[in-house]
Amino acid sequence: MNLPATRDDQHEVSSVLRFILETRNPMPTAKLYPYVYVIADGTARELHASERQYLETEFSGGDGAAPYIKRSYSQRDGWGEISGYLKRSKLPAGTVIHAAPAEDPQRPLSTTEYIAWLRNKGVEVIENSDGSMTIMPKPRR
Repeated sequence: MNLPATRDDQHEVSSVLRFILETRNPMPTAKLYPYVYVIADGTARELHASERQYLETEFSGGDGAAPYIKRSYSQRDGWGEISGYLKRSKLPAGTVIHAAPAEDPQRPLSTTEYIAWLRNKGVEVIENSDGSMTIMPKPRR
């Protein structure tokens, strides 16, 4: 005698299927890089080859050029943003991970791009007639 599936049975089956779909690796033979980049919107992305090279570069203690690697997903940088490199193992389950960018995100900014980036952070930038710039720090609250 076959009994109709109960609501609990249906819920359990859908939970198991959801778990399988969310945790399966579409490329099981590909080894995932141990770090990702957390984006300002809270999602993450795989790293571009230049970023991997940067993370694999040896730096001596206290070197200001060393990469900033977050200790936790929720840790914020000096600008108050959640963005930054993070060990993949510390990424909350279910966080969307986008593909690596095609264009190198480490490329140097042009002067115009740099000024726009600073202004976007709330920094006052004065472009001087001799081509230099004066940067006024963001006022502290």
